[in-house]
Amino acid sequence: MIMMFESVKNRRELSSEDLRRMRIPDRYWRVSFDNIQDSQVRGIEETFRALILRYMQKTDEVIKEGAGLILWGDNGTGKTSASVVIGKEFRRRSKTVLFMPASELKQKVVDHERFDEDETVWERAKSVDILVLDDFGKGVMDSTGFGATLFDELIRARNSYKLITIITSNLPVSEWHDELDLKKSTMRTLKECTIPIEVLGRDLRNDNAERLVNLLVADV
Repeated sequence: MIMMFESVKNRRELSSEDLRRMRIPDRYWRVSFDNIQDSQVRGIEETFRALILRYMQKTDEVIKEGAGLILWGDNGTGKTSASVVIGKEFRRRSKTVLFMPASELKQKVVDHERFDEDETVWERAKSVDILVLDDFGKGVMDSTGFGATLFDELIRARNSYKLITIITSNLPVSEWHDELDLKKSTMRTLKECTIPIEVLGRDLRNDNAERLVNLLVADV
């Protein structure tokens, strides 16, 4: 992928400090564009891999429009890996990036967890150039509606400044309103600032499981 972007000005290599500050989990540090499946996307002729590449190649346009993504589909299809690859590419172009498991959102707000000396994680989530909200679903919600309210505030705040939000989920976007008790206004805001993509790839976890088993198989 480096060859595809080698002419881009101000594109730099990432350091371990970059990855830590982005809060990317260790298991995704080495994920690259090569790890994205060349799988199908419902309703679109181009493959998932081709769409992700096009999105990264149009960084300037994406930033101008504040065009985020919702990557949804079955477990193990590479949605999180793709979101990390995109986040890394934006960081290479000196944009601020934050990776956050969606299930941790409420607790980080309740705990007033600090991102650094200058801001909380919640403040960072609302103001960072690119926010990756991973595995969005029922784990975010609760009977009080607090989770839905937080999500609504977060998306509205980011959309107001055309900041990019990338969300991964196993739940079809069409079910978010009913299953997650999201407001209709929240869904309208999402429609304004994100492009939904349903990924139809195979479960990559099966490949990883086979690889781990092979570690125990004696060489022949």
